[in-house]
Amino acid sequence: MSSRVLQLIVTLAIGLMLGGALGRWTAPSPDPAATPGEQVTDPSPGIISEIAKNIQNAGLPGAEKGLAAVGEIIAAASVSDILDWGRAPENVSRRIINEMSDAELITTITSITMITADELAEISDLRDYANRLSHIAMSGVITPDIADTFGHDTATVEFSTKANKSSGADDPRYEFYDDARRIYAVIPNNEASTSTIMVHWYRIDQPEILLFDRYRVSPTDNYSYVWLKGPSGPWPSGEYRAEFYSADEDLTPIASGTYRILED
Repeated sequence: MSSRVLQLIVTLAIGLMLGGALGRWTAPSPDPAATPGEQVTDPSPGIISEIAKNIQNAGLPGAEKGLAAVGEIIAAASVSDILDWGRAPENVSRRIINEMSDAELITTITSITMITADELAEISDLRDYANRLSHIAMSGVITPDIADTFGHDTATVEFSTKANKSSGADDPRYEFYDDARRIYAVIPNNEASTSTIMVHWYRIDQPEILLFDRYRVSPTDNYSYVWLKGPSGPWPSGEYRAEFYSADEDLTPIASGTYRILED
């Protein structure tokens, strides 16, 4: 199996793993930064061992049950399955999700996002919800973006280096130099605002998930926001996009926006 297919499987099993793990390292607000959990234990040698190593490198906490379920599905895959996965990566996610038990899905989702088991218990069709989460997580990174789902009735995300809940983005801009310490993604609240949002934040020109998780917000505030802390070195130059969805079963698009990092 090629390293590309392995990367797809790790990223797409259930389309959340890599994004969820990376997102936890970014210290978003208003929730405090989550502490990465202990690394999982390597399973048996071979393909599954390689997948486990990749998940460990991403800092994925406690997904042993989900990993085992993924391993069984991959081990049973035929050559034609693997080739098809390379051509149509969403098939990987869909197959893994559809073959997981509810318990395995819940364990995997709760171990890599801040979505709780109680919240998942309120979802009428857990498998459909997981598939749609996966579809969002892959958008613009592994599969074509779904920017066209954000119509004229959705808000535009404002970006800045400072923000607050009463006045929103301080000096909003859509270009930043690569030495920015933090970048805030800010959206306005309205009467229809919910108390939880799903955020998908990624790099466009060299696709990479920076943040994919659920966050609690205060809909009574004027604005809600999340932020990314700058890397240890300069930000990679290029174009970035942040998308906000309702975190309920509908995963309704709320707001989206793009910005660019310039070399200093």
